[in-house]
Amino acid sequence: MSIATVEAPARGILSALADPRLLAWRHLFVSGAAEVLRRYRDAWADPTLDDATRVVAAVGVVDPHPRVALLPMPAEGEFAELVRVTGLDSGAEAVLAIAWWAMVEPQVAIVCGCVHDDAGRRWPSLGLLAHVFAGVGVTVPLTVDATHPLVRGGLLDSLVGPDAPVRLPATTAAAIAGQRPAPPASSGVAPRVAAAAARIAALLDAGVPVLARCEVADDRTPLRDAVAAQLGIAPAPVSRPSAVARLLLGLRHELPAVLLEPGEAPPAGTAFALGGADEPGPPGWHVVELAAPTRDVAEQVWQRALRQAGVAATPDELADLVGRLPLAEPAIAAVVGRACAVAAVDGRAATARDVSAALRAQPRHDPGGFARRLPATITLDDLVLPPATLAAVRDLVAHARHSPTAHDRLGFTGRRGRAVIALFHGPSGTGKTAAAEAVAEAVDRDLWIVDLARVVTKWLGETQRNLDTVLRDAATARAVLLFDEADGLFGKRGDVTDARDRYANLEIDHLLQRIEVHTGVVVLTSNRPSALDDAFARRIRLAVRFDLPDHGERELLWRRHLPDVDTAAVAREELSGATIRAAALAATVGAIAAGTEVRAEHLHAAVRRELEKSRRPPTARRHQ
Repeated sequence: MSIATVEAPARGILSALADPRLLAWRHLFVSGAAEVLRRYRDAWADPTLDDATRVVAAVGVVDPHPRVALLPMPAEGEFAELVRVTGLDSGAEAVLAIAWWAMVEPQVAIVCGCVHDDAGRRWPSLGLLAHVFAGVGVTVPLTVDATHPLVRGGLLDSLVGPDAPVRLPATTAAAIAGQRPAPPASSGVAPRVAAAAARIAALLDAGVPVLARCEVADDRTPLRDAVAAQLGIAPAPVSRPSAVARLLLGLRHELPAVLLEPGEAPPAGTAFALGGADEPGPPGWHVVELAAPTRDVAEQVWQRALRQAGVAATPDELADLVGRLPLAEPAIAAVVGRACAVAAVDGRAATARDVSAALRAQPRHDPGGFARRLPATITLDDLVLPPATLAAVRDLVAHARHSPTAHDRLGFTGRRGRAVIALFHGPSGTGKTAAAEAVAEAVDRDLWIVDLARVVTKWLGETQRNLDTVLRDAATARAVLLFDEADGLFGKRGDVTDARDRYANLEIDHLLQRIEVHTGVVVLTSNRPSALDDAFARRIRLAVRFDLPDHGERELLWRRHLPDVDTAAVAREELSGATIRAAALAATVGAIAAGTEVRAEHLHAAVRRELEKSRRPPTARRHQ
């Protein structure tokens, strides 16, 4: 194997070629091999010996007394440090040293072929090494299996038999050469991240595996790199087998760290895992929490980033940016930078609205099949509601915007109770879903409508896991979460008469506990609010009643859909907003089919069909 096949820079190889302990082993091997070859020559040249005696003499059975002495091994250098950390005996050390020399120096490989008496076998084998080093008191094992320290320590793959070539894994070759990847730079780390990194580094130094729970996903990579910088090593580029990971960590070559996906367990060999705020801690691991920047810190970072980018923002705009999505300090600057880049493409200066749009895309998460994303297009001004109902909806917008600030001002700590849960209740078609969409638009977020048919399953525990997933993803994406017809999921717990009742109650118990620590906005709609579980009703922050529109509101709804049509007659019919929309659509379709504008006959036909759906006669017939 040529030196080019080793996964390491040439500079590292050249440095290792001068390692004193490796050089001592090379000298000992070459001298021992020379003595073996000299013994071959002398035995075959001795005329007093018969052929059988020549063979045993050549392999050292007749003359076991060597003319090569075991040299004192230097205690300095990278290879000496590897031996110290791994605790290898001299035989295992010899195997590693000569296998490495045969890999990087062709002359040593040629010597191996000569000792094998086969020019094609240019590699060390256990049998060859045992033969060469036997005379100097170094016992090389003839078999290396899974129980041998070389394999258990991650230095060699399992080898069977004395004739098998000894080939070093790339990680072992790099470790022998002392090739350490450069640790990441530690400059520019936020103070809260630096403090957590110092604690985690001390725990890892003490041999304690650590799970870091990061409230802000953007903190995970900077925290990992800060810990690596504290230890003076680089994060592992890929997952390693457990033994290899322990070896490289012990040698201070790599930090076995991994960024976990939601619900993922740390892979074997990992010493440092970084996950979300809800990540469960593996048994025996120490958990370190990394909170998001405080509101005061975030406001300072936002102000600095906007000022440096030349973006003007009013106090209200700044407060909205600070309160909407917790971000790590570098991510705030990145959001402002993206907004400026988009505005520059359009040939204009960036505004606070551009920054708001960039923030809305940070991050973009998919509901994962348990909800459908509805981009908010309806505004509060589009709603046609009684003044009291509209005021309650605006109150919900205020809670969605300013609740985090209120919690901080009141000194409320922890995540419990931070969810803004609202109940929209009333007859069907009265604008509950439209109001939820308007709330999402007002706070510049997407609306996620939960698909209860996918969330609720018959399999034990699946419903709870699905709810965990949709709540976690909605919190991360800062989406407004809508549970339509919520009484089907949040209904009252009943008496337990069989296993199904018990599991149904368990699902409600789990949902109550889980939504208690949610950090986003949740809207529930229901036609039967009395059916909701009492314990859940206590967790609702705002309840908004939606009633059927009165005559004036119905006229306004008809005019919005059909502004150029006389709708005074049909406005007398007591229809919901959704029914008026459906009737306006049906009347327009009828007019298009007839090739005319919308006329009274189209309106009355459409309204009559809508009334027939609910089995109600028109108003004129009811008053006869």
